[in-house]
Amino acid sequence: MTTSCVRRALLTVALLAPLTAAPAYADCFLIVCGLEAEGTLATNGQVDGVYREVFGRGSTLQERSDWAKRGFRDDGLSGAQQGQLRAALLGQLHGSAAQLAEVVTRVTQTSMGVRLSPNNPFFKLLTKLSQQPESTYASLVAFTRTYLQDAQVGGVRAALIERAYLDSLGRAPSGGDTAYWQAQIVKTGANYADILQAAGEWVLSAGNEAEFAAMIRRAFKLSGRPQPTMDKVAQIRVKSGTTLRSFAGWKAFIQAF
Repeated sequence: MTTSCVRRALLTVALLAPLTAAPAYADCFLIVCGLEAEGTLATNGQVDGVYREVFGRGSTLQERSDWAKRGFRDDGLSGAQQGQLRAALLGQLHGSAAQLAEVVTRVTQTSMGVRLSPNNPFFKLLTKLSQQPESTYASLVAFTRTYLQDAQVGGVRAALIERAYLDSLGRAPSGGDTAYWQAQIVKTGANYADILQAAGEWVLSAGNEAEFAAMIRRAFKLSGRPQPTMDKVAQIRVKSGTTLRSFAGWKAFIQAF
């Protein structure tokens, strides 16, 4: 058996095995929203971008402040400074086993929507890969995309597609949904986070009012509340704006109605 076959088998066993932890997205849409709970919102600046590449999270206000004091401004890095910052963050990442483990967990959250146990074979494989000197969150996500494209892991893809639909819309995917995303993953390397975002955007788009209403009714039902009137559903849609939410996020949002 070749090395690629062994790794592919590990992936299949790992992702089809029972999971020991909760889904990746509980009450927010993107993984980086974890920073919001700390009161340290991320940005879309250059410093933040390097943090996302290396750690899979945005930088904190304190981290940006510390770098700014050293002349590394979030909106004005030179090419040389970007290289220096990346090298420094790589050193920080690879100097801490705990931070490497956190990054591997973020990779499985982004790619498959789950937190795998440290004893899981695929978690161990990613951990080994993460120890390579140039490994980052971004490179490990890219590695995982290639495995999800493999023809032999259709069951793994089906499982992550179902998780993404349950976490975004509160329902299982239809046969057509699953077939579409199976093809997209194979063709483009789409992963759990991509499907989650696409579903969140789709349910808010024009022409999908019936799907939005059905999702809101599911949220009310699972919250133990009486079914909303169409007027109330319309009010919720107007108030929600264009903000993307997980299904858990919608359940929290409707508490105000």
